[in-house]
Amino acid sequence: MSSDFGFWKQNAGGGDPEEIFDNLAEGDTGDLVASPDVLRFREELLNRWPDLNDVLEPSRFDLQEQPDDEGKYVLLTLSVRQLDYLPEILDMANRNDLVGFSGVAGEPI
Repeated sequence: MSSDFGFWKQNAGGGDPEEIFDNLAEGDTGDLVASPDVLRFREELLNRWPDLNDVLEPSRFDLQEQPDDEGKYVLLTLSVRQLDYLPEILDMANRNDLVGFSGVAGEPI
């Protein structure tokens, strides 16, 4: 069992978090803008928990085709064991002024 969470920088146009999350799951990043805050968040996650590399999107493979996506969003598919990281992940997202959505809870985070 796993839980999906998405994080991105709120753009000026806003947008419905659930719709943005669903679009990301389909590979559509058109509603998002790249931000150094997303890059910082991604780097912090991987430095703190290298095992997230296997459950983080966009993956290194994805970035070969769409390098700009690295600064647009982070999707995590956390295992039950990795859910212990969630409080710190949410704190990191908050410190980087990111918004997000929980696919399991079906609500913004």
